[in-house]
Amino acid sequence: MIGPDLRRAYETDGVVCLRQAFDAGWLTVASDAIEQGRANPGPMYIDYSAETAPGTYYGDFWTWPQVPAMRSFIFDSPAARLVGEVMGVASVMLVTDNWLIREAGAVNRAPWHHDAPYFDLDGKWCVLWMALEPVGPGEGIVVLKGSHRWGRTFMPESFAGTGPKAEPHESYERTPDFARDLARHDPVEYSLEPGDCLVFDAFTVHGVTNAVPPKHGSRRLTMRFADGDAVYRRRGPWTLEMTEFLEREHGLVEGGPYRCELLPVLWSRDGDAAGSIR
Repeated sequence: MIGPDLRRAYETDGVVCLRQAFDAGWLTVASDAIEQGRANPGPMYIDYSAETAPGTYYGDFWTWPQVPAMRSFIFDSPAARLVGEVMGVASVMLVTDNWLIREAGAVNRAPWHHDAPYFDLDGKWCVLWMALEPVGPGEGIVVLKGSHRWGRTFMPESFAGTGPKAEPHESYERTPDFARDLARHDPVEYSLEPGDCLVFDAFTVHGVTNAVPPKHGSRRLTMRFADGDAVYRRRGPWTLEMTEFLEREHGLVEGGPYRCELLPVLWSRDGDAAGSIR
């Protein structure tokens, strides 16, 4: 499935669309993972709509230890192999599993952002974004092609709609409103069927541009995966909750490997012990 043309497109554009990467069986597992996770929230559960329309936009991270279907999807589905082939790396480890639900009428939506500043790691990593329902025009994310090569890092924006998580400082600049002059930033939006997915670089800028609350609910998986050589690096006070969780509960050390029992190697090109932690 992953040939040199796709890898070149990923390097150039920062995003590729993989059609029918997951069959009906894996879509059932992904659906079960979200439903099991919704019934059993973990320590990183967050309701982004708590101050606007509670219970309409929410999600959870690092659920696989207590959610059997998420564990199965992470360890046994083609996801880790696919992103490893797209990135062209020797091994792939988990950054985080993550599910999101946006109910009908939700006011909050994903702001313009790239994922890299939200997580405490340095290295080559990406996002696998998939929807469990069809995605038509205005229902998914808009991706700015080539933005991963801009050499810019934007301060994370709150998914609750309250603006930047901190004042711009050092190498972090305020995220522009790209929608004001969208065409000049080479936007691309994909219509997707269940089983399709996007893979995009951690520095690729994307967001939801449709401000109209949706008429029906949607479920998303936004799995994140890194090259096995990724390093744990604190981003800033805006990641404090994740930082304390990873250091206190899982022993990660600044400058050390981004790896622990929660963050295992899932795939390697030579097949050595990938997915060995269950």
